[in-house]
Amino acid sequence: MLPKIILAQDEYVISQSKFLQKSNTSYFGFNQMGKVGVLYNTLKINENERIDNKYAFASLPFQNRNFSLGFDINFFDLKNTGLRIGLSRFVYVYKVQLDSQVFFLPSVYVGLGSQNIDVSSMVFSDQLNRNTGFINSNSVDPVSENLGVINYLDIGASFLVHSDSFLLGLSLKQINKPNVSFNDEDTFQKEIKIGFQAGYEFDINPFGRSYLPRYSYLYTFLNTIKEGNSIYAQMEQKFNLGEFNLGFSEQASMVDSFGLNNIGVNIGLNLENFYFNLGYNFPMRSIGKVYAPSIFELAVIFDFSIYQRNNRGLYKSLQIDNYY
Repeated sequence: MLPKIILAQDEYVISQSKFLQKSNTSYFGFNQMGKVGVLYNTLKINENERIDNKYAFASLPFQNRNFSLGFDINFFDLKNTGLRIGLSRFVYVYKVQLDSQVFFLPSVYVGLGSQNIDVSSMVFSDQLNRNTGFINSNSVDPVSENLGVINYLDIGASFLVHSDSFLLGLSLKQINKPNVSFNDEDTFQKEIKIGFQAGYEFDINPFGRSYLPRYSYLYTFLNTIKEGNSIYAQMEQKFNLGEFNLGFSEQASMVDSFGLNNIGVNIGLNLENFYFNLGYNFPMRSIGKVYAPSIFELAVIFDFSIYQRNNRGLYKSLQIDNYY
């Protein structure tokens, strides 16, 4: 179960449309906006085990030179096993204008990853006295000497095409297949992650009906990730109703078998240059028996645009106004 949990955690974000750069780094250059943000979520595996995820990012556009830079750091740990994993990425995104309404954003990234196991939180077989049940404080198991910290290089590329109504993306992560084995004599390479993203935004109040805010949109979004024989998919439907938005999501996976893992709801609020988001995923199957975690999530994003506070309710998910 542990390798599958590690594989899945990076993709288990409720508001993926707002944090698309986690899956597709070209999103750092989306609409060439300067932003910073933080995200925290806790994923409950069973009654005794959970994963805490802390994520932060920053994007810096260079509009006159048609490129953007991005940086993010993702850190999570499995509380009871003592496993901690971190990844920092440096991203370059170039902007290509295909026509007046469509833009192409290719990107590359270089990541520095680390994995650390707290040996003191583990119990090896030679520490356990089977007759008395007493646990010795020290172990002479040679495996314990190999556990500690490993560092690795993670390289990837992504592509994004979008207008103010649609989005299509392709991402390739871990293309160098980094070795993350704690044992120098063995090799455990990460598989290449292949992702596909698609989104479309509808104007649900084109005639300015009074029962909805003037700017009301429905953004439908799909993100699928394949790593080895495992596939993860999330569908999201987000209603942007002026400064307020309400979203629903469905997450499914195919590891040993295909199944719906959970359904989620998140609410967001735009206050001038700030965006606040709160989300929760409800598991569809029994926690601990199959991988169907519950997730609680908090996020804050700050937009550096000097015009953001003048939006007056126009908070679409897909925009191109800042390219010009």
